[in-house]
Amino acid sequence: MKSVRHCVWSYDLDMLTLVATRGRDFPLSMVASRLRCPRCGSRTVVVMFMPPTEGDRRRGAA
Repeated sequence: MKSVRHCVWSYDLDMLTLVATRGRDFPLSMVASRLRCPRCGSRTVVVMFMPPTEGDRRRGAA
């Protein structure tokens, strides 16, 4: 059996980029299945969603 080193690379995804590339009707539950780690190439990725904080200006409030 081969031993595989776990990749611990992390990145903050930009929601505007995801919407622009996947479309606004793309279900968030399928995002992880469409991603690949740019560092190791693995399709086994974990996506965590965190709601914006009150001070986050990128949430689109005018």
